[in-house]
Amino acid sequence: MIDVFDAILTQLDARDDADAREMKAAAHFAAATCHAACGQTGAMGKRAAKAMAVLKSLGEPSGTLASVDVIADALMDRNEHRRALPYCQQAVNLTRRDPVAVRGRLWRAGRCLVRLGFSAEAAGVLREAIDLIRGSGPDLLLAHALLDLGNATIRSHADDASQAFREAADIFAAKDHSNQAATAWLNLGVLASRANRLEEALAWYEKVREARECDPQTTTTQRGNLHNNIANVYRRQRDFVRARTEADRAVDILTPVGGEFLAHALGTQGEIRRDAGEKEAALEWFGRARAVMEALPNVNREKLAEKLSNEADALEALDRATEADALRARAAALLQTKAPPTPHAAPKPAKQSVKRKTNGTVLVTLDGIGLPAEVYAQCDLHTLESRLERRLDETDAGELDGHEHGPENVQLFLYGPNARALFEAIRPVLTDYPLCRGAEIELRQGRKVERFALSAA
Repeated sequence: MIDVFDAILTQLDARDDADAREMKAAAHFAAATCHAACGQTGAMGKRAAKAMAVLKSLGEPSGTLASVDVIADALMDRNEHRRALPYCQQAVNLTRRDPVAVRGRLWRAGRCLVRLGFSAEAAGVLREAIDLIRGSGPDLLLAHALLDLGNATIRSHADDASQAFREAADIFAAKDHSNQAATAWLNLGVLASRANRLEEALAWYEKVREARECDPQTTTTQRGNLHNNIANVYRRQRDFVRARTEADRAVDILTPVGGEFLAHALGTQGEIRRDAGEKEAALEWFGRARAVMEALPNVNREKLAEKLSNEADALEALDRATEADALRARAAALLQTKAPPTPHAAPKPAKQSVKRKTNGTVLVTLDGIGLPAEVYAQCDLHTLESRLERRLDETDAGELDGHEHGPENVQLFLYGPNARALFEAIRPVLTDYPLCRGAEIELRQGRKVERFALSAA
């Protein structure tokens, strides 16, 4: 597969337009994934670095779903959620009419919003994804979406979060995915702890410990975070000796890893000192927690605001009101940050000023592997779609609603009042463009379905 992506990159060398650069970035990311699967970490890093360098030269995501999808996934794998979000949103826009294609992409966008600290917006997107997945989508996709919905609502709607975590845990456990089930149990422990049901919280954490100790996939971050959560329960019980022991263990484990969970562990140390009446020590720990969080490239705005507020409270307790007010102002500004546009699965608005009934569908399936190599080198999907869009604007026969890549083909989706009339309008474009050789056509009008090859049309 690495050779395939290198061949694609060679074909793209002659082009330097934005779409070609995006495809180059996608090819490098895909090759990086292959290197990772082969254990070639050095080559993986170099490929990913090349992809990121190309991305810096790009503006808005293109209209090519294949490259948009690859880049969104790759950026999320690297915790680059701020960079990934526009690609996630564009992927939703390109498939929003198709509930099967859009559901996973909605979940992905919702996860980005959660990780960036836009919980209310994330909850809306994730609920829409869950509605589309439930009863028809893969169970594991549903469980992941429920887990993210729980994280989006854990502070604002504890009952909803609890229900989401419990359902996710049940699905993961039934599918023998103990690591993910343990994550849901951990979050149920967090909810119980915040509600001061401390023995229940410890019971959940013990269940997590048993699962994680038996699981070779347990990460350093997961181990450290469990100690941190247990420390918080002991803090609430005012058992500061055991709280410090667990918090010290969490910091020791998480310091080499760094990141958000280290910031949380440092913050717990501050809360322990605060509750024990050690004001100066509390301020020091809160300051360290805030500094770690601020240094993150994709910081969660809600969690950073929390760290700023904790430090402000510690400053105020030491009669340093001016410094406290400055931190609170920063926290308030973060929480007032305007959310990015949130995607939805709703149909695109019609181009016509008068709304028309649109119940005709034309599906065009292109051969993705069987045409001569020079066709793939000289033709591209973006050019085809641009020509189709122009033709549709001229004829007012309908609209193009994106495409979907498969392992051996690409399928274009077009909609209009009359499927036959829509096909006749675009037929000159299809027959003239070499990429459409061997294409299969499907016309749907109500319950009537007609299939034929483009050559027989």
